[in-house]
Amino acid sequence: MKEIRLKGRSLFLTLFLLGFVAGVLYITLFGRAAVHETTLMSSYFFTKYQQVEFASDELFLYTLKARISVFTILWLTGLTVLGMAAVCVFLFWIGAALGITVTTAAVKMGPAGILLCIAAGLPHFILYIPAGCWLLKRICAMPAGGEWRGRQWRDGKGMFYRYLLVWLAGAVVFLAGAFLESYVNPLFLKTALAVI
Repeated sequence: MKEIRLKGRSLFLTLFLLGFVAGVLYITLFGRAAVHETTLMSSYFFTKYQQVEFASDELFLYTLKARISVFTILWLTGLTVLGMAAVCVFLFWIGAALGITVTTAAVKMGPAGILLCIAAGLPHFILYIPAGCWLLKRICAMPAGGEWRGRQWRDGKGMFYRYLLVWLAGAVVFLAGAFLESYVNPLFLKTALAVI
């Protein structure tokens, strides 16, 4: 059992890091010109960001909808043969997105850009990362396809109900994360921008 856990951790980390490296290479090889042309992560952009008054309620609803939608789609794939593949693609995609973001920030702002990326992920990523790993493991642990339905007379229904609790736990996590992302992070990021 311990070996399976270690293999799962290694696979998750490997896919994430492969995605991260792919994102870094993409910007380094193909996107450097586009990075310099964009106004994102420029002093003008950050000046405007500091002046913006956030509609936190609207940001909360938007963030919650976006996070729950992606999680629900991933959760639903756990009921099919696509569960493990969906988790693998998701991890690679998240790694690539982070690689692109961090590399863009480093090219535009140097080390301050990397610090800004860290500040942009606080405090909600402290909640999202461990909870996300747990939720992705639960999706992967669901028997492939409709195998749980085949266990109808043994533990199939119980397995489905336990898996439904995974969705409920995910909804609670993303509700708390969306709150942090919408109400706390903008204040935290404005403070970090004033220092950087």
